[in-house]
Amino acid sequence: MSIFSRTVRRSESNVKPVNLKLVNINFWSAVKFGFVVTIASAIGLVISLTAVYFILSLAGATALLKDFTTVEVSLPAVLSVALIMGLFIVLVGTILSGVWALIFNIVARITGGVSVGFTNN
Repeated sequence: MSIFSRTVRRSESNVKPVNLKLVNINFWSAVKFGFVVTIASAIGLVISLTAVYFILSLAGATALLKDFTTVEVSLPAVLSVALIMGLFIVLVGTILSGVWALIFNIVARITGGVSVGFTNN
């Protein structure tokens, strides 16, 4: 018998449901969390666009694009566009996370918050 297949039996009297209300989100915590999440997404964006450029470059699509248009796609151009998009995502995402926290706090003050239920299994 594996240690991962053991089942723990508890009596039904130990299960205690808990109902909590979320009535406030700390503004600075939401801004910090939003900043970290948008930094991670910006890093992912830069890495993914760079990988797409390398894949298209190896496949010869950049030369094909240059034949149809006068635009030459190079690695510095792709990196600069990716970094500008990443900075935009970080700025807008951080600001929006703070705005959403303020909106939630106003709505929670009016409605009394969001009820969340937990059980101890």
